[in-house]
Amino acid sequence: MFDMRLGAMDDNEKERKPGADLFARLSAIQTVVFAIVALFVLAGLMLVGKGFYVKAKYEVAQYLLLRDVEEQDVTGKDSQSGLSEAMPAPLTTGSVTR
Repeated sequence: MFDMRLGAMDDNEKERKPGADLFARLSAIQTVVFAIVALFVLAGLMLVGKGFYVKAKYEVAQYLLLRDVEEQDVTGKDSQSGLSEAMPAPLTTGSVTR
């Protein structure tokens, strides 16, 4: 406690940290409510982060597609023609007689 005569604080108050006993002051119900709110905050931050990730992924994909289209326009050649040779031919359906 602050003593007006001495202008000093007790030893106990000097050692006490401001947020050290946050959960000690809360009841069990308040601690559970605090934990639930913290989980909701974390879930919200994860959703916001996922939204930024999807937006960035979209932008990168658009950039790569535009770069590929411009490359096709300049060279007049499909940049993925080598892949089409390695891919198997599509399956054809034939008529089945009974």
